[in-house]
Amino acid sequence: MVFTTTGLAHSLTSLGLIFCSFWFFKAFQKIGGLRSGRPLGILLSFLALGIAFVQSLFALGSLFFVTTPDAFYASLVIGSLALAITAALGIYLAFYVLLPKLSPWPWTIIALFYGLFVTTLVFVTHPQPFMTVSRSVDYGMSNSVESFYYYLWLLAIGPPFLIFTKNFFSAVSKDVKIISFIIMAATFGGFISVKVLFSGFFKIVEDVRIFVFDFVL
Repeated sequence: MVFTTTGLAHSLTSLGLIFCSFWFFKAFQKIGGLRSGRPLGILLSFLALGIAFVQSLFALGSLFFVTTPDAFYASLVIGSLALAITAALGIYLAFYVLLPKLSPWPWTIIALFYGLFVTTLVFVTHPQPFMTVSRSVDYGMSNSVESFYYYLWLLAIGPPFLIFTKNFFSAVSKDVKIISFIIMAATFGGFISVKVLFSGFFKIVEDVRIFVFDFVL
């Protein structure tokens, strides 16, 4: 095991999201759970758990495989696949909650295929992650793959932000409001960190760019 700030950031984010997802599910049960006739609470909990699972895979690679590029590459590919599935679930729920009159399936399928396309890109280009002098992790992706990866992350974290923002303003339960606000803040922080790492922002100064990503995450 090698300590990296990126691994620590992903680990803390993963643990926080796991806690939030179970807290949200508990609050959902208090207001009727599945007996209310809407599986939304369970699906939103699974969405948070999906993002937590992706974060845990990145944490695993950043802490245990940073000195073994092939193993880190494998965790990156698996994480990309999990991210694709999570993004598709997020798009489905965004339409289900925010645009209930529209069918979510066409956009869900498009998001899934886009995620699979990005996963294929990661698999084919075989990025070589490495640790920087500041003990952050650079995923070693090419500029083009980073751009595609950036939009995949947006598809994954954008819907939870929009959904939980709506929940925060419309929920009656105090617990639901609190957890919705926490996930809103977490996803907003995730947007900033993804913007910094994958969009080319701060691209000229690599260590500063990755440090900001770790700090925000």
